[in-house]
Amino acid sequence: MSSSIISKSDRAFIEQAAKESQRVDGRRLLDHRRVRIHFHVQPGMVEVQLGTCRVLGVVSAALVVPPAERPAEGIVSLDLLPLPLADSSTDANRASETMKDGRAILQRAIVKSRCVDVESLCVIAGKAVWKVTVELKVLENGGNVTDCCSLAAVLSLNHFKLNEVIVDGDKVKVFAYSERIPRSLTLHHIPMCVSFGLFLLPEKENSSKGDTLVIIADPSKLEEQVMHGQLVIIAGSKDRSMLYGISKTGGAPLPPSQLQRCCEMAIDRAAELHEVCKEALRKNEEKTKKRDMDALRKIKRADVEEVEVEEEGESKEKEEKGEEGEAEKEAKKLKTET
Repeated sequence: MSSSIISKSDRAFIEQAAKESQRVDGRRLLDHRRVRIHFHVQPGMVEVQLGTCRVLGVVSAALVVPPAERPAEGIVSLDLLPLPLADSSTDANRASETMKDGRAILQRAIVKSRCVDVESLCVIAGKAVWKVTVELKVLENGGNVTDCCSLAAVLSLNHFKLNEVIVDGDKVKVFAYSERIPRSLTLHHIPMCVSFGLFLLPEKENSSKGDTLVIIADPSKLEEQVMHGQLVIIAGSKDRSMLYGISKTGGAPLPPSQLQRCCEMAIDRAAELHEVCKEALRKNEEKTKKRDMDALRKIKRADVEEVEVEEEGESKEKEEKGEEGEAEKEAKKLKTET
């Protein structure tokens, strides 16, 4: 599948391990790697790690003029940006075929499936709408970039906050986060990409059987360089068990029964990822509220200390004025006596 150079011994070892239902990293054929999620302070910036693959998702928004054919709908765009140091086997000035295929699959999953409510992004029909841009930066290519990018895109969209606006005639005033509480994006559904690697392994020379098809889940970078085909299924959450797209590359044939089996496994995996994302967003929300409350307490404490300092200064001024008044009275008495 990959154009990277790999030694014959490594290729033979990985193929033999797949034939024996084993994998190089110790996983079983249908096991997935662990997902790690890190939320940045800036809304819409989330880093996702799938095994050794790391992707940074960044969501931004800007007011633009909508196209004439869709005057009351916002715009959602997505771009996949592999960093030069993320993968030493790719050219920094030229996107690899894997990245091109991944970008097309993510466009179908996020943009074309219309998971974001574009009508809620309209501010003034025909004049001003929000353009939401999802940038996926591959920090380290550890294999299965598509799944990692779909997770980063979904989490970034859920984590992003849109500025509040006020419309006065044809003028639009945008409020900063500190001026008014921003609002979250409206998402219709949460699509997840689930990838499978296809190995077409020959039997023994004297055997009358044909080649054996071996399917693995969540292929690593080394396995991507050896496998003969790849299947990516875009599935919905458990309460909305839908398929939004299927993409197959490579020459390994896939029987309909195996395709149906992969679709069922993709729906189950998408449900698991949905629960992981939901729990991670909940914990981040609690952490953010706690951080905001601590900051508010510090501000109130600083205000109280300033008030106490002002009161102490006023009392000292009053005492000084009282002493000056008593000295003046004594001086007047002495003058009257003389």
